[in-house]
Amino acid sequence: MGLARTAVDRHVAYWNARDRASWVKLFSDDVTFEDPVGTPPKTGAEAVHNSWDRSFRPGRRWYLRPRQIVEAGAEAAVVMRNEGHLGDRVVEVNGIEIFTVDADGLIVSVRSFFDQPTEFALDDYFTPNRDHG
Repeated sequence: MGLARTAVDRHVAYWNARDRASWVKLFSDDVTFEDPVGTPPKTGAEAVHNSWDRSFRPGRRWYLRPRQIVEAGAEAAVVMRNEGHLGDRVVEVNGIEIFTVDADGLIVSVRSFFDQPTEFALDDYFTPNRDHG
């Protein structure tokens, strides 16, 4: 198992355990998120913190369920099921996430491909219509 696979495994474990401090440390200072791909990239520590904070707003809880992880060099492609608990409702967003790590194993890029759901609303931070903050 290489650095990219290790980073993805830790990403999933820390996220599902709601271990924000450990999760934040997985990312390089200049990380780039394309979440979703096709929207303006989000960068740096602000993007890391916003990704967490906007996912775990009151009444919302997300779990990551990787279905397949394929590692190649400094990258890992993940077929991911995102299970959301929105109030008393359980929802699902399926996609493909591409992680790139640096020589230290820090995540430098995350690219998320997924269809926007129509039966519930994601936080605006994860939609094509978001403000660029």
